[in-house]
Amino acid sequence: MHTSPHSRTHRHPVLLGLLEALRIDLIAVPAAFVIATVFWIIGLGSQLPYSIISEWAFALWGVVHGLSVSTMGFDFSLAPSLVTLGVWFFFAAGAKRLVARFTEADPDDADGLDTSWWRQVLVALATYILAYAVPLSVLALVVGEGTLAPWGFLRLALMLLSASAAGFLWVRGVDDIPRLQDLDSEVWDAGAHLVKRLLWGAAFLSVLVIAVGIVLRWDELAQSLQGYSSPLSAGVGLLVIQILFAPGILFASLSWIAGTGVSVGDGVLSSVFHAAAGPVPHVPVLQLLVGDYPEWTNAAPVLLVLLGTLSVILGRDHARLVMLASWPGLATAAVKLFVALQVLAIFAQGAMGPVGLATFGPSPLTSALVITAWVVLGMAGGLLLTRLSDMQAGTRAADEEDGIDDEPFGHIADEQSPDYSDED
Repeated sequence: MHTSPHSRTHRHPVLLGLLEALRIDLIAVPAAFVIATVFWIIGLGSQLPYSIISEWAFALWGVVHGLSVSTMGFDFSLAPSLVTLGVWFFFAAGAKRLVARFTEADPDDADGLDTSWWRQVLVALATYILAYAVPLSVLALVVGEGTLAPWGFLRLALMLLSASAAGFLWVRGVDDIPRLQDLDSEVWDAGAHLVKRLLWGAAFLSVLVIAVGIVLRWDELAQSLQGYSSPLSAGVGLLVIQILFAPGILFASLSWIAGTGVSVGDGVLSSVFHAAAGPVPHVPVLQLLVGDYPEWTNAAPVLLVLLGTLSVILGRDHARLVMLASWPGLATAAVKLFVALQVLAIFAQGAMGPVGLATFGPSPLTSALVITAWVVLGMAGGLLLTRLSDMQAGTRAADEEDGIDDEPFGHIADEQSPDYSDED
């Protein structure tokens, strides 16, 4: 029996956006309530009311997205960046699904710059953003004791817009973007591979610098943990908290070695060129920001230059792709790196508790720019080295084609050398 294929259902873009926003809500809100309940159980000795659970839940939901909240006398606007990154990927995946649905529904129109296709995608993504951001903002302000801080709403908008743009590029690439569709695909791909290397290398470099700091300052860190009633339990708990803030900590490490430094409150700046002396809470990564270091640490910015150079020259195939992409490929990678670092810088700065740390973190305006400048300097040197290496290889290949040997007396010596193998 012959059956006709099922017709594809076309849902309204607004409905699709609402469904995707609801999907994220069903993951984020229950998770926030579970964490708030755990905190309430821990603080049960203070006889906290049940209503504090919902306040903490929506405050946590807002802080994860960069909003500023004030609860129980403490100000928080420093997002737990690892959780923020996870929510960002959730949102980007939802945007990806939205774009993919319209691409599959109208493949012919999606191949071109069809106006109706663009309008449907924009309506779906706008609904997705508004249906998620508006309830989040209202509940964080009304229930979570959030504050109307322009910086917080800027971070929320930046997070959702960047995730939506990433979801679109994930599916469509740059072929539909008027300014970027003329860019050579090989240049774009080379820049994409290079910036991935740079980000992973920057993360490794940050971990290495923090590890070296722990080794150099081990006695001070161990002494600071002695202030807790149970140093072992405090160390484990602080380790978990620091992992939640890991992306921001890694970026702060890059800012520290780049020379732009990290603000530890009250206008005190700590960097590889300037040691802060102010008191900080007994948290290992914060303790690393105060106190003196050996003079040889002043050469730390060279590590960023070395990172850029090694990211270009390591791997023969990769180095050749970067060389073929030339300076446009490096410029593409530099722009992508700066955008990624700038987003990290914005989410790595904020308040975290008492007044002493009301302005904590690297500068969101200069840190990303200076780090990118150091790395680009290394990338330029790596490209020049690759070009020189390729020129030498090309010259050697041309000499071999012309019958010229690098050792002109090699064959003659072989021909003239006597053979004593049969004398015996």
